[in-house]
Amino acid sequence: MDTDICPDGDTRTEKEMVVKLIVAHFTAIVAFCNWQSLRNERLDTIEPILFLLSPLIVIAQTTLGVIIINLSLIYDVAWSPKSFQTHLETYARRWNTLFGKKPSPPWRTPTGSLEARQSRFGSAWMRLGRAIAIFATLFQFAATIFLYQRRKDLHGWESLTVLDHRTFELSLGGAAVSILSLALLLKLPGCGQMPETLYIPEYKPDPAVIFCRGDSRRCPSWYQILYASDIGSATSAATWLACVLSSTYKGESMPFNFLSQLYEGIYTEFTRVFSLQISLPVFYLLVAAYFAAFFTIPNLYKGPGFQNLHTLWTIIPAVLVVVAVVLVFFCMFMLMIMPAVLVLIPSLISGPGSIFTMKGYETRAMFSQPPFGPVMNETDCLLLWKDPVAEYLWSLI
Repeated sequence: MDTDICPDGDTRTEKEMVVKLIVAHFTAIVAFCNWQSLRNERLDTIEPILFLLSPLIVIAQTTLGVIIINLSLIYDVAWSPKSFQTHLETYARRWNTLFGKKPSPPWRTPTGSLEARQSRFGSAWMRLGRAIAIFATLFQFAATIFLYQRRKDLHGWESLTVLDHRTFELSLGGAAVSILSLALLLKLPGCGQMPETLYIPEYKPDPAVIFCRGDSRRCPSWYQILYASDIGSATSAATWLACVLSSTYKGESMPFNFLSQLYEGIYTEFTRVFSLQISLPVFYLLVAAYFAAFFTIPNLYKGPGFQNLHTLWTIIPAVLVVVAVVLVFFCMFMLMIMPAVLVLIPSLISGPGSIFTMKGYETRAMFSQPPFGPVMNETDCLLLWKDPVAEYLWSLI
């Protein structure tokens, strides 16, 4: 590899980068499997693969689960405030469903109670060993995140390789599952026993919380390549969709970048055509107000409607106004919903195809950059810069 155009100094080598990548994957998957074991979840499922493909899926689904739990509590209290105590019990049950562990499977012991006492004693030492291991991996994840941010602050986004983005993503996901594992080991509030609940895929809070938990039952047909309404499992398709939406490509979220560009384009065209002098947040706030008014006003209106219109000259203008309002609403609705549809449809129809295609292109880009590829200009030298702080941090592990 030709690095003559780069200044003299220590540079990152191919061997060093490969070792870093392997260690990051190994540590992250060990942390995830340990977390699954603490929750008494099965390991022979697609969940570890989903985590490797998209380590941020744990952060995304846990955040979504917390939002669902709290919004459900607010809705229940507003709907029936007299049953506040019942709502609190439901709130605590859902919290344990999201963060708690499943009941341990029954097993037979030939020695009876003596074996149970030894098991409890051994469990204490096992928890201590697990806690030490979790703190060690958490330090490694924190060090990787620190070095990633330090590299970005010193030399900018251009100094980060695809491999740096990948290890950073793995470290964020690994740190998240490590913190959740510590919460289980320390038996923090909300991390108790998960109630035994059947998982019936429905648009209700309880199944949604089980889904956001990352339950092994949510993706029974993980092997389905294509999904249609009468083919395959809807909850499996939703699981792959969550994997795609929470994944990144070269350190950036492709779905959300695509949505951002489209919605910014819609705002730009509206302000240009109608000569509007408003900011982007104000524009979409007005759009939301328009949709809210469209759905609210018909429910609030108690007048006679068309009943008082007896002549053709009064009916025609009224009908034209209603048709115009409905047509404008339809156009606005389609304009606002189409970007989301364009993002969701490919991932929903073939989640595995979308995520593996994305990761395939990312892997090819990873091994085409320095130090695996040739240095073409001085900008590529930033990719080879070796942080002296990194050696010190790794020496502590």
